[in-house]
Amino acid sequence: MIISGIVLNLLIGAGTLTGLWFIYLWKRNPAVVDLGWAIGLTLMGLVHNLSGGPLSAGKGLTALLILLWGLRLGGYLFWTRLRLGKKDARYESLRRRSNIPASLHFLIHYLIQACFQAVVGFVFIFTAQNVAFDSIWAKAGFLLWCVGCGGSIATDAQLHRFRTRSDNRGQVCQAGLWNYSRHPNYFFEILLWFGFALIGLSARLGWLGLISPITLLLTMTFITGPVSERESLKSKPDVYRRYQKTTSMIVPWFKKS
Repeated sequence: MIISGIVLNLLIGAGTLTGLWFIYLWKRNPAVVDLGWAIGLTLMGLVHNLSGGPLSAGKGLTALLILLWGLRLGGYLFWTRLRLGKKDARYESLRRRSNIPASLHFLIHYLIQACFQAVVGFVFIFTAQNVAFDSIWAKAGFLLWCVGCGGSIATDAQLHRFRTRSDNRGQVCQAGLWNYSRHPNYFFEILLWFGFALIGLSARLGWLGLISPITLLLTMTFITGPVSERESLKSKPDVYRRYQKTTSMIVPWFKKS
């Protein structure tokens, strides 16, 4: 079951990201890969939870949570970035440092992300075994998912409002939750995925589902976060360096004096 679930995730991830690679060749904007995060993981979750036996209330509710997550994240990324043709400095930096053709470089990059998606989507193997939300773990997971989703919506809205004001150019967003964390959107995303892990915790070997949010936590702390901060330091070095010194990286906390 676990091996077949991993293979299924890899096939879905590779298929989704390869399709987006062709869109990259058309639009020449490598940031389309971010949309694959929402599409690929949503497909993984829906396939796992809506197949393999009769549809139960628990599996149906989990599938709904997955769909809502994917629509919200995918819709936000498309509307605020891809629709406007915005380029991501992280990908432009990767392209400049590559010694191979850009198209091949990004194909490899996309397929690596597909493997990462398969690990994060690993949790759906266990949520699919939760036929009812009758355990304390499933109920706690649902509440944690709600907190994570609500926080993600709030932080994305705060950042979007900040970026759309021209007088904020060259400044660092410290509105709302961004005053207490440099990446509050990461924090709530991690909470949401811990919610999925708790929903599947009562399944056989369900504790293995914790691999997904832990992988996400480590990646955002040691890879995604530092990469995005390096780009911020290039564009606004003094302001962002002060922000780093006074503000928690992931977990919202009070400012350092």
